[in-house]
Amino acid sequence: MKNIIFIILISISLAFSASAKNDGGGSSGGSSGGSSGGSSGGSSGGSSGGSSGGSSDSGGGSYSGSTGYDKELKRILFEIEKNENYQGALKDLEIYVYENPQNANGWNLIGFASRKLGKFDDAELYYNTGLEIEPQHDDILAYQGELYLQTNRYEMALENLAILTDICIFNCSEKIELAEAIEKYELENNL
Repeated sequence: MKNIIFIILISISLAFSASAKNDGGGSSGGSSGGSSGGSSGGSSGGSSGGSSGGSSDSGGGSYSGSTGYDKELKRILFEIEKNENYQGALKDLEIYVYENPQNANGWNLIGFASRKLGKFDDAELYYNTGLEIEPQHDDILAYQGELYLQTNRYEMALENLAILTDICIFNCSEKIELAEAIEKYELENNL
């Protein structure tokens, strides 16, 4: 129940933030400022600010709603990738997305950690929230496709692969990983 209330509050915050901003631009937004201040507001502008105006050829599109991977998100990512500490990362990510609701990468990681812990309903909600912020977020589309396979929604996984095929031009590891997962699913299910 606590998670549902948390998710509702985040959704309302996202809706309000999106309608208040409504410029579609590449700034990191003021809505996350305040309590997370230095790490999310300050460092994210430097890494994503330069490409917000034009070039979108960096690995899957321009993340206009995303603020990239700030210091805290990189620390959490390390916990996930190197230590496979999904439970600890999930707790940190709940706080992170509450403080940084416009960061699609945060929603991607909380979805990933939830999926790895078998919390498929939560993962789906988190992935969908991230895609509301950045509809062509290649990592989310790939991981959501894997979620669809884990929950026996093969056709939806194929739809995500089609989207990735359209948006990923060169060396798209997300597209390759999802295609391989689909191929494995097809073999295991005689499709």
